[in-house]
Amino acid sequence: MSIVQDPEHSNGAPTMEGTGVRVKDIAIAHVHCGYDPDEITQLYPYLSLGDIHTALAYYYDHIDEFRSTSSEC
Repeated sequence: MSIVQDPEHSNGAPTMEGTGVRVKDIAIAHVHCGYDPDEITQLYPYLSLGDIHTALAYYYDHIDEFRSTSSEC
């Protein structure tokens, strides 16, 4: 699954293609709430473990862009 940005969805935030799940939400679950990637697949059962790792890789590659966003669990 790819990461996409569409100004008409999620205010243009990076999302998992075809799902509307924001990379930010996956990163918050992992980094700030302590969920491991396997647990995140339980939160989003339509995403594979590979999808979660893709989102986390995108997050870490663009971390400066995400640091100014909220970190609520």
